[in-house]
Amino acid sequence: MSEPKMNRLSRRAMLRYTATGAAAVGGGLLLGACQTTNPETGQSEDGQSLQQRVDAGQALRLAVANEPPYTVLEKNGELTGAEPDVAKAVLKRMGIDNIKGVQAAYDSMIPGLNANRWDMVTAGLFMNKTRCAKVQYSAPVLVSTESFAVLNGNPKGLNTLDDLKNKDATVAVLEGSFELKTAKSLGVDEAKLQTYPLAPDALQGMKDGRVDGILLPTLTLEKLKEQRGNFEITEPLDSFPTTGSGAAFRPGDKEFFGKYNQELQKFKESAEFEKLMDKWGFPAEEARKATTEELCATEG
Repeated sequence: MSEPKMNRLSRRAMLRYTATGAAAVGGGLLLGACQTTNPETGQSEDGQSLQQRVDAGQALRLAVANEPPYTVLEKNGELTGAEPDVAKAVLKRMGIDNIKGVQAAYDSMIPGLNANRWDMVTAGLFMNKTRCAKVQYSAPVLVSTESFAVLNGNPKGLNTLDDLKNKDATVAVLEGSFELKTAKSLGVDEAKLQTYPLAPDALQGMKDGRVDGILLPTLTLEKLKEQRGNFEITEPLDSFPTTGSGAAFRPGDKEFFGKYNQELQKFKESAEFEKLMDKWGFPAEEARKATTEELCATEG
């Protein structure tokens, strides 16, 4: 990284990892609708746009994962976490409080959005060229760096992506993840990248000696260490591009998207936004400086 070590916390963030099934959020179990939506017009089969359905009092459905601190589904059904909390605060400013969440796997979030199974993705879903061609992303909310988790003492000396390329070592990544796709695009042999469904599974793989490290967002690894401990985290990897997320919408939902994004931009300048970011360990200033255009230029 170009930042000094003391600023490491200012470049942390993000989630986007696989979780499956549906979860009770906001008072009900939302399994998804059979109805489809034309992503270009934003209209569902009944001819209503998202704005019209919200105006009619229908619940706004948010697709989330369940990966603290990015998204959290509490046992009592409460939807929280860094990105959902920001979305709820913005929607409240818009006069919207009828919200439900749906837990989904990352590779299903955009297809499910365009199939009208939910109305927004608020899961820390990284922006990249492929995704930005399929959805509208709001202004950035979370900005991320990547690191390795390694066994104590870092026996394979994994500190950079070149170390992984040049040494007899393998690392765990999550299935369908940004890390998997980006590492491959940066020249890492796919045989050095072992996939796992969830972060705890990857950690178990490292402890069992099946992999030499784990490649995940720095903050995800720090939360994992708090919960399960007994491993080291490297400095953020300079070779990984700056990444970030915002809320994703169908291309056709332009009216609602415009109102949401305008309110989000104002909210990001508030003390409440800083407080929320601080609560979850994310840097408010990094989100303010980043642009959707910059993050959408990320390969992937």
